[in-house]
Parts: sequence; C-alpha cells; structure tokens
Amino acid sequence: MEKISSPLELLGKSPEELALYRAANPPELDGKELAEFRVYKEGGLEYRAMRMNADQISARRIFMRKALRNYPVWGNLPNEELNNIRLYSVGNGWIVEDSGGYEYILRSEKVSKEDTEFRRVRAMMPFDFINLTGSDFTWDKYKAKVTDEKDMVTRYIMRYPEFRKNGMGLYIHSGTKGSGKTMLACCLINEIAKRYPGSVKFVNILDFLEMTKKGFNGDDEDVRAIHQAGLLVVDDIGVQMAKEWIDTVLYRLVNERYVNRLPTVYTSNVPVSRLKIDDRITDRIESTTYTVNLPEESIRNAMRQQEKQKLLDEIKKAPQVLPVPAGQSTAGAIHHT
Repeated sequence: MEKISSPLELLGKSPEELALYRAANPPELDGKELAEFRVYKEGGLEYRAMRMNADQISARRIFMRKALRNYPVWGNLPNEELNNIRLYSVGNGWIVEDSGGYEYILRSEKVSKEDTEFRRVRAMMPFDFINLTGSDFTWDKYKAKVTDEKDMVTRYIMRYPEFRKNGMGLYIHSGTKGSGKTMLACCLINEIAKRYPGSVKFVNILDFLEMTKKGFNGDDEDVRAIHQAGLLVVDDIGVQMAKEWIDTVLYRLVNERYVNRLPTVYTSNVPVSRLKIDDRITDRIESTTYTVNLPEESIRNAMRQQEKQKLLDEIKKAPQVLPVPAGQSTAGAIHHT
C-alpha cells in the first residue's frame, strides 16, 4: 500500500487497504484502553477486535492480569484465551466479555484500610494477634518439614473466593500446646480481611459456650454475628466437656454454616475423628475443611525466648545513664556504653 500522509486519503479505500493501514498505524492506546478490544485473530470473533503489535499485546496482558488478580477464574487464563476476551470498567467493578460474546459482571472486591481495621477489632481475636498478618507467621521456626502445610494455607488465602464459594474452611491440628495453631488462624483471617470483603469472626469454643449456656434462642446479637460471619475461626474445639446441651449448641452453629456454605477455620489439639461430639457435627466439619497438621513441637516458648533475648540485646546496646540524686545537676552524670 502506498504511503498515506493524511487520514483524508483513506476515503474511498477498500476494506483490505483500510485494514493494512490500521495494522501499520496502530492507535496510541494504554493497557486499559486496549483491554476493551480483543486481539484480532484470523478466523476469530471480529466484534471489537483490533490488530495489535507485540508491545500493545504485552501492555494489554499486564493491565488485564493486574485488574483481574482477585478473580482467578479470569486472571489465570492462558495468554491465548486472554487475547480473546474483553475487559472494561463499569461503576465499581468490571465487565468481562468472553470469547463467545457473553458478558459477566465482576463486582469490586477492594477493601479499604479503615474497613479492614474495623472488622479486625470486631473479630474478637486475642489482643496479641490482632495486628498479625500472613508475613508474621514464620514457618521456619519449626524443625520438622512444613512445606505442604504452608502451601495449603497460602493457597487458601490466594484462592479464598473459590474456597468461600464452596463453603470450605481449614482444620488446623496439633496435639502439642503452643504449636502455633491459634496464631496461624489469626494471621490467616487478618490476611483475608485485608484482601477481601466480608465479615470475619474469631471465638474460643469455651467463650462461645459461655455465651449460649443459658439457652440459645437466636436473639443474642453476638451469637447471631458468630453464626452468620463470612469467615469464622472456632478456636480450641475439642476442649469442651461432653454434654447434650453442648452438642445441641455446636450442631446449630456447624449445621447453619454448613447449610449456608459459610467457611469455618477450626483449631484443635484433637483430630476430627476423635472429637467427643455428636457424629453429625464431626461429619459436617470433616466434609467442609482441609486439614493442616502442624508439627508436634511448641514454638511458643521459642518465640518468647527470642523476644526476651531481643529486649535484652536492645538494653545492652542502649547507653546507660547512672541516676543523679535529686537536686543535683545532670551535667556530671556518668554515661556507660
């Protein structure tokens, strides 16, 4: 095709000549604008398709994968399939148009820092763990190999929307006290609260039973909040006594969450199969959780010793100022290093 110096010269040109011109003179669009078009492919869907050079295709893919990172069904598509879909923003979310022309609305899952803090404070978790997130749980403190357990927890956080959709939670188990079960559960729900919308709750099993021992009628606001939490941690299940009223209370909690597909994370010193509760409860727990077996070793004491040593090291490094009697000048105070 001959060189065209002005767009006016395109008038009267054939579709083939126009296509050649567009391919040789692609518009200057950013990744977001390019995502509104499919990458043109011979024999593919031509509606809203555009010929793109390698740089444009790369910019488009980078933008789309970043925009869709919280929607793994779309964000993890192979490059060829990503080329065949369109993405454009609408309101507080996105619309994806697949290769067949069908559109899907993706609501925004952005969580504000203020909302995360509010939900974390309301979560009823132990104060020591209230600000911990995924990076605060150091797996290398264990002597035993924990690769599979770490992978499971990481996968649960990264693919949480899919687990949530199916009502699947975790059962964090170790027969050793101080093995990190409660800390891991708190790090987990704090990380999820930071990344995804929805309510999170933490409750120790004995505290929960104390709340309901006078008879559960469904009217207590705190109890209802626990039953209906988007993600719930039930800490130390298995330490409670075996009584009929306890089985009734637990069954109502577990069954309601089972029916409504609300994920629950349990921590326990006892394997699911050895919980001394109604079989209907253990069946529902087992069918809606993946087990994370932490090593039979206590890291609590090791962490406390590490914190004590850190404090001692800081004190040793700090300059020492000998006390000066009241009424005397501090000019002559003795400093030791």
